[in-house]
Amino acid sequence: MDRKVIIMNGFDYREIDLIMRAVKRELGKETEIIFAKTTENSLKMKVGALIEDLTEDHEYLKANPPEEIKKD
Repeated sequence: MDRKVIIMNGFDYREIDLIMRAVKRELGKETEIIFAKTTENSLKMKVGALIEDLTEDHEYLKANPPEEIKKD
């Protein structure tokens, strides 16, 4: 498992956004990092299984990016 993963727990969405921006600024946007917020389900998982699950989700979203929401 050579993926870079940051799992955040207890942060609100504003704080998560700030953390993600700071990490990307310091490491560079080209550095591929998986960011995740804990859920009730993820808190019950073993870390290895969670990273594997997050990696699968990340790869899917890279191949199938969601459409951007247009802000008017």
